[in-house]
Amino acid sequence: MKIYRFKKHWFIFSTIIFVILFVFLVTNIYQNTLDDTKKTHQEQQLEMAKTAAHGISYLLKHLFSDLEFTALYFESKLGSNNPPTHHSENYLIKYDSSLIKAVIVTDRDAHIQNSAGQPVPDWILPYLKNIIDDINIPLVGNNYWLSPVIRDESLEDNSDLYFIMITPVRIGSVSKAIFSSRYIGYIVSFNALVDRFIKPLRLNKSDFAWVLDGTGRLIYHPNHKEMLFRSIYDSTAECNTCHISFNTPKVMVAAKESSTGEYSEIGDEPPKIIAYYPIEIQNQRWVLVISTFLPDVTTGLREKFSLFFILGFIILGVIIFFSLLVYFMNSKRIRAEEATRNLEQIQEFQEQLNQASKMASIGELVDTVAHEINTPAGIIAAHADALILKNNLTNEVANALSIIKKQTRRISDYTKSILNYSQSIPYHPEQINLEELINECVFLLDHRFRAKKITVTKNIETKNVKAFADRRQMEQVLINLLNNSVAAMEPGGKITVSLKKISSDSIKEDGIVEDSINISVEDNGKGIPENHLQKIFDPFFSTKSKSEGTGLGLAITKAIITRHKGKIKVDSNASVGTIFNIYLPCIVNGRNKE
Repeated sequence: MKIYRFKKHWFIFSTIIFVILFVFLVTNIYQNTLDDTKKTHQEQQLEMAKTAAHGISYLLKHLFSDLEFTALYFESKLGSNNPPTHHSENYLIKYDSSLIKAVIVTDRDAHIQNSAGQPVPDWILPYLKNIIDDINIPLVGNNYWLSPVIRDESLEDNSDLYFIMITPVRIGSVSKAIFSSRYIGYIVSFNALVDRFIKPLRLNKSDFAWVLDGTGRLIYHPNHKEMLFRSIYDSTAECNTCHISFNTPKVMVAAKESSTGEYSEIGDEPPKIIAYYPIEIQNQRWVLVISTFLPDVTTGLREKFSLFFILGFIILGVIIFFSLLVYFMNSKRIRAEEATRNLEQIQEFQEQLNQASKMASIGELVDTVAHEINTPAGIIAAHADALILKNNLTNEVANALSIIKKQTRRISDYTKSILNYSQSIPYHPEQINLEELINECVFLLDHRFRAKKITVTKNIETKNVKAFADRRQMEQVLINLLNNSVAAMEPGGKITVSLKKISSDSIKEDGIVEDSINISVEDNGKGIPENHLQKIFDPFFSTKSKSEGTGLGLAITKAIITRHKGKIKVDSNASVGTIFNIYLPCIVNGRNKE
């Protein structure tokens, strides 16, 4: 009996110890698994938020870059004391109207002077005036400003949200920059930005993303649109009926880096796990938050463990032991599956990044190849023209040369289309000898001069003149000007190419205030009509037929000279001819004097 009682007590004691150990062990396993599940989910949330934030930043940076490119047209117009004309609308970059609602040109008082896209509503003008008033303009550098997210406060809903990107128009070189009273900007749909980058963020059905700005305003929330534009720092009694506090949002707004956490400060809602990522955009700051209700993340896990607990308390001994083995095997399998899924997602993200990098590299390669092909194609065409001019060619050879000329022209047109589409001109400045460059350009076009019996005179007043410039681009400038002179003259004309160093005292009337290098191309052709002088540098303006020119030659020429911190002037008379003067900065300490 004693042995029986001893065995019974031992069994009971062992069973109690076993159950306690089992409960303790399973509880700890459950807690660790729960923590791992939350951590994994938060890491995925953070990765999604990071991807979306980088996408938004990348897009807005390129919009800022395009805004600067758009401003070039207005800078040139303001620099020549002429206000932008209706041609600017043809020059403004076109975007998907769902993102860029309007491109505007305004004065300091927010009066719209020019616009493209949708009409600008009147309620936006006060916000536009506020951001212009807040601008602190330094004397140098590129400056852009971003307005807060805004809405039409006269409407009850918050369906149409916008923000404004704006930059002042600068006149002159970077070191002598003078900011005009005009500003160029985009009116951007915040809703389109949300649709493109934020709404797709979802791991499961209960995931949702929301956005705060740097002042604590809620500027996007899929479930609480009535709370939009309320600040966490200006809570009211109405806010406190739902929110216990706003400590967690305040931490997120003040945080300098991304992080994860839990949010349980809303009374009626279950706790949430969150990941947030700050987005620094010029003078504005947004915080992108992804939330998931915690019960939705742990539902499956809790169901599994509830069943396991029931089986554990009903079945003792071997059944419990084998159940534990099954649990450990399942736990490992679950973790392995989660690890596999995580690895697959990481690999997928890496493949996307690699693909983006490849596309960027391909874009750069296309630009480079296009430039490299264009020059030899032009030389081939030039020599083909020279051979065609000979009278002793057979018909078969003449036809072959004609085919070569047509095909090289196709190559040239195609590469130009690629470069125009990419909107990128490689810039590789170095010290170059301008006299050698002039000799080379004259040699390349010698066949055209001989064909029209044109006399070319080189007037090199200053020997061994060097400039810090991109050789290919300056070669393109000279060839463009020489080709235009040839096209403007009758057979037997005369072209004079001059090179000299000049002091600022002798050219003050041209607006040059520093010692410069002067390259001039002068011809005695038919000249440029006075009503065309103000338009010849406009993109796509041409008096030639479509088969003879695109109207981009002088626009590209001026863009290249401006990029070299220089200026180009034109003077023309119908009875005398035309002269183009190029002024480039002198070299100081191995670089251009800016």
